[in-house]
Amino acid sequence: MTLRAFSRRRLPGDLPLLAAAVGLAALALVAPSWLGGTEGTSLPRGELLVADLRGHALVAVDLPSGEARRIELPGGPHELLPLPDGRVVASLEQAGRLAVVDVTLGAVETVETGGFPHGLAYLDGTLLVTDRAIDATRHFDIKTWRESGAVAAGSTPHAVAAGPNYVAVASAGDDTLRIDGRALPVSALPETVAVSPDGLRLAVAGAFGGRVQVFASDGASLLDVPLGDRPVRAVFSPDGRSLAVALSASGEVALVDEAGSVRRVATGGVPDGLAFDAGGTRLFVSDMAGGHVSLVELASGRVVWRAHLGESAGALLFVPR
Repeated sequence: MTLRAFSRRRLPGDLPLLAAAVGLAALALVAPSWLGGTEGTSLPRGELLVADLRGHALVAVDLPSGEARRIELPGGPHELLPLPDGRVVASLEQAGRLAVVDVTLGAVETVETGGFPHGLAYLDGTLLVTDRAIDATRHFDIKTWRESGAVAAGSTPHAVAAGPNYVAVASAGDDTLRIDGRALPVSALPETVAVSPDGLRLAVAGAFGGRVQVFASDGASLLDVPLGDRPVRAVFSPDGRSLAVALSASGEVALVDEAGSVRRVATGGVPDGLAFDAGGTRLFVSDMAGGHVSLVELASGRVVWRAHLGESAGALLFVPR
């Protein structure tokens, strides 16, 4: 049984915030569905967070036990971002809100932003949020949730990422990657931007153009690889030496090395969210259509674990322990 108690209050600057204390029974939503021949597979230790877009929930999966808790949200979560204090922010684009979730307690606070909040990044106490309603990146102080301003970000800004000394925005409407405002032309309909662990490189994938590109933080082109099959998300491995790219049209993940060589792994469904384990040897892949999450063993290319975790499975976060 799930109980909710809602209270409404105003923050400084009249920015409304809906505080939702959500009491959750510690029930397993789903047990992992083991695939044939993988019963001996050991799962990473940590917590896997899954954005259930159509189900309007954040699903928290304890690993290796596989127990899953469902935290209901007042809207469908698109992107997920961990904050330094351990909370997780989810953008609820269609609801015009941000959900700030204490996963341990199952407590949800909702920041009413208006517009169409989508991409998320953190920089020096500020949450950066792309808003496709005003073609800008908005700034919110994470202590007060008071908005401090907005910066123009091309046409239909989709994703945002923060490096050591820069902010990068993938703008889907004008096919650009903007690094501190400087616009670079990229493969058509960029929906993702990822920063390497050392902060020196950025990767962007064009869903319509079918290419993944890597740039230095100064804008120099480092890699341009044709993939096709609608690449919708890219993420660097923990050591920064390779990229995983979700190919939503082919049910595959492309693994791209530093030289641009590509190896494809079949996962089925409509791949979307990606998250490496701590060692970079395994990769979680979500299925937006079927609500599954698969774990791929990268050395062999085998899917060694799969679980159904909601109506849809989008953005992923893996928190090792």
